[in-house]
Amino acid sequence: MVHEQVSTTVDIRVPGKWDVVVTPKDPSYFDRFLPDTHQQATLTECGIDLVDEHALPYPKIHVLAIRQPWATLVIRGLKDIEVRSKNTGIRGTIAIYASRTQIRKKDLKWVSENYNIPAEHLEDLPTGKIIGTVNLVECKEYESDFHFKLDRNRHLNPEENYSSNIKGWFFKSPRPIEPVNYKFNGEVVWSLADTELLRQTA
Repeated sequence: MVHEQVSTTVDIRVPGKWDVVVTPKDPSYFDRFLPDTHQQATLTECGIDLVDEHALPYPKIHVLAIRQPWATLVIRGLKDIEVRSKNTGIRGTIAIYASRTQIRKKDLKWVSENYNIPAEHLEDLPTGKIIGTVNLVECKEYESDFHFKLDRNRHLNPEENYSSNIKGWFFKSPRPIEPVNYKFNGEVVWSLADTELLRQTA
């Protein structure tokens, strides 16, 4: 007896990209000039909960130290690229710590004279405290001072701050909290804090 053969081939299609992507609020240098090599990270790849992008990691959260007034401008959503000399592999929700370093008058003057920043954002700035959280989603390198200048309204740095191999750390979804006293016990850039410290105010 000859049995009729039945095809068992199943058409399985795998999407070429995720449906959910992290999209910067404004086009950056990388979006304009590197469309093939600049792949935007997905929320999942960044360690961000797809249901709640403000979900805090547990039991520890990375804390990034930033001087004032820049720390407040990050948390207020007025600065979404942090300029650093090195890359970082850390992704997902991090806490922003406003450094105890004395606030420089020249920084306040630069911001007020060059950007449309409401005056109240530059008054009574807390220091020595964790002031909110953001999602760190991307790190890219600026290849020239020209490219650095294109993103000046996002990193809020003077053009003369550009140097070879300078990096941009991309932030998303800033969330201010009631400032929390914190003893920054890490290196110059990073520390680790108990997540419970922030849960009471987040």
